[in-house]
Amino acid sequence: MWGDGDTPSKNHERWGNHWMAWSYWIFVLEDAARTIGEQSHHHVAQDGEVVMPAVLAVRAMLLGYAIECAMKCSWIKQGNKMVKNGKFIGVPGAGADHNLVQLGKIVGFKPTPRESDVLTRLSKFIRFAGRYPIAKHPDDMAPREIDGLGKVDVGFFSKADFRSCLSILNKLMTAISGKKRRTFQPLGTQHYLIRADRAALGKKLNRQ
Repeated sequence: MWGDGDTPSKNHERWGNHWMAWSYWIFVLEDAARTIGEQSHHHVAQDGEVVMPAVLAVRAMLLGYAIECAMKCSWIKQGNKMVKNGKFIGVPGAGADHNLVQLGKIVGFKPTPRESDVLTRLSKFIRFAGRYPIAKHPDDMAPREIDGLGKVDVGFFSKADFRSCLSILNKLMTAISGKKRRTFQPLGTQHYLIRADRAALGKKLNRQ
């Protein structure tokens, strides 16, 4: 999809404004998150505290990006553009700090209070908790009070939080496709592979 066209500029505009291209990456990101979730799990420590392997913070980040893609996919499906006159314009008013609650409000997604709380915390995983040791601002790293758990580390995401993420994704995808979905289909087919440049690859194979 990145190289199948006349010019990089035309590809940029074509796929940037094509809702199915954004849908494609929702599947890719969710599948990567699922793979991590199948290998790492929350567990209870000897003192009875529930602990989370740090790699699950990366899973949260990937789900956050998947939800962000789904919201932008919905924006395009409504007839809007992400690329205009050769420039990426994104979703006007959403800002550049991955605020999923604000983005959802603009694209018309109405979360429950529980979902809104999860999206607020999930945005921090996109910004720093799923990829960096610190945030840009120290106040972002302060522990957060969560019902039923008390004060928890900003990098902690519960099993219930992950379930809420999948529920949000399914709601967004249902709105986009018009078909009710319970889970995402696993990938692994040829359709989802990113290939090297065919011409260059052909020349390399001929030399071998």
